[in-house]
Parts: sequence; structure tokens; C-alpha cells
Amino acid sequence: MNDTSLRYLEMLKQIPRLPNGITATDLHRKLQSLGHEIDKRSIERDLNKLSGMFPLTSSEGRPALWSWAREADLTHLPALNPAAALTLELAYRHLASLLPRNALVALEPLFKSARKVLDETAQTGLARWSDKVAAVPDNQPLMPPTISASVHEAVHQALLAEKRLEVSYRAAGQERTKRYPVNPLGLVGRGGGYYLVATARDYPEPHIFALHRVLSATLLDEPAIEPVGFNLRHYIAEERRFELPLGGDLNLELRVSPWLADYLDERKLSPDQTLTPIRGREEQRLNATVANTDQLRWWLRSFGSNVEVVKPASLRRELTNEFAEMVELYLG
Repeated sequence: MNDTSLRYLEMLKQIPRLPNGITATDLHRKLQSLGHEIDKRSIERDLNKLSGMFPLTSSEGRPALWSWAREADLTHLPALNPAAALTLELAYRHLASLLPRNALVALEPLFKSARKVLDETAQTGLARWSDKVAAVPDNQPLMPPTISASVHEAVHQALLAEKRLEVSYRAAGQERTKRYPVNPLGLVGRGGGYYLVATARDYPEPHIFALHRVLSATLLDEPAIEPVGFNLRHYIAEERRFELPLGGDLNLELRVSPWLADYLDERKLSPDQTLTPIRGREEQRLNATVANTDQLRWWLRSFGSNVEVVKPASLRRELTNEFAEMVELYLG
């Protein structure tokens, strides 16, 4: 299908049915937003041409409003335009592993149609957009762990049907595998891995199970038991469970190197963060209220000598002991 034909199809889809209408100016604006490079005069000529082939009408006023006749059959018009095709392409690229398997299979024809539309409109800005955007990790890239396809599918089925799973699970650092029922509550992608949030047996406290440590999973014909008031977004954002919380907040005071100060001035640790110069030194003083988590400690360690913890004293002592052990390890 050539570019003109695709433009005609998009124009026909944008025109409403009577008694509503659209002007050539608004139609021109819509087509430009979808990546079609064409002037308004050409749109007006196209409308006159299409009105001879389709049941289109225009009002006599100025500007003229273009509409489909009330009795027009619009079911034959294809649904995908370049903008929708681009959205589907990016969704497939970044979210496929979070989609249920049966939904992915059902959507495959739509994904193929999206790729075809983008291929056929390859010269437009929208079609080339997916080649101009990317997501990269902000830490050391790691290869994703291997997850059993049958486990992935069983987890998707259990979440969809809100059923229990029986899993064989080997916890980190353990050689022994344990088998027990779990109540799936949510699936989370993080750092190239996938994690099942679930309660085990009849205990109410949610836990995080790494999918690559699930050796097998069987769907049970039993309804999953969800803790009262559980919300996955709250569990992640407010309870910070994936950050390994240790409880409470910390009033953090750091001395940071000049480049790190610039970096943290752009990407703040907290809404109340402040950065102030230190007299006679290149470093700056940073104060912020942050959650007390293991992830905070990993983050602080990653900057090495570019950051010094001043307060709280307990965290300073903790890191001092760790770094002393590290010095002994490297010098021993």
C-alpha cells in the first residue's frame, strides 16, 4: 500500500458521521500529528476526490464541515494508523514479558499489522520513532536470569484466574527446594528479572519470589486468598518492599564531590534535599530525608570516595566497618 493510499485511509477514519463534522484545517492538523507531510490545499483536493468515491458530504458554510453520511457503513475501514502502530510496536518491545501468554498470542496478528504499517510508512517521522528512542539501565548491565516458560505461563494464568499456585522454590543461597502453595498477588519486572509478589500457604504477609528460582509451578483449582487492603502499587511505592526496607527514615547528611553534587542537583534524593557549599573545600554538603533501606547502602557504596556519610552516626559507623574490612581484603 503506497503513502497516498494510507493517507486516504487515515483521512476517512478521521471524518465523523453526521451530524458531526470536521474542517479541512483540523483534518490537516490531525494528519500532520500522525506523520503525514502534506499541505492544507492538498487535503482539500483529496476531500473532493474522496467525496466522489465515498458517501461524504460537506456543509455549505465557511469553513466547510466534512462528514460521513448517516447511513454510511464504516466497518470496513482498518483500525491502525501509524501512531497506533507505533504504540503497539513499543508495547511489544518493552512489555511482552508482562503480558499473559494467551493475550500475547491473541494480539500477535495486531502486532504484525502494526509492524506492516510502520514498514509501509517507513519514510515518516512516526514510523522511524522506534529507531530513535531506547531505554538503558543506569547500573552495570547484567544478563537476565533464565525463567522456565512453563513457570511464566502458569504465573500468568494464576494471576488472570485469581487462583492458587503450587510452586517448587529454591531460595537464594539455599540448596534445598521447598514445595508449597502460594497466592499470587502481582508480577513485577525489575533489573531484567521478574518477581512474583505472593503470600505463602495461608499466611497473610506478602513475600517476593524470584521467578528464576521457581523450578516448577502448577495451577490449582483453588481461589487465591488476597490480604485485606493489599495494593501492588502501594506495596512497591509506599512500602518500598523492593528496596529492602529496614524501617523508618534517615536524616542523611553527606559530603559529595563536585560532579556528584551537580548530578544530585538534577536528580534529587528527596523533595527536601538541600546542597550547600563547605567553606574551604571543593565538596558540598547534602542533606535529605530518605528511607532507611539496603538499597540506599548499595547506592552509597557505588560512589566510593566521591561520597562521605556524615550523619547519622550509626550509618557512618556501619560503612566505616565495611570499608575497613574491604581495605584488609585488598591489602591482605
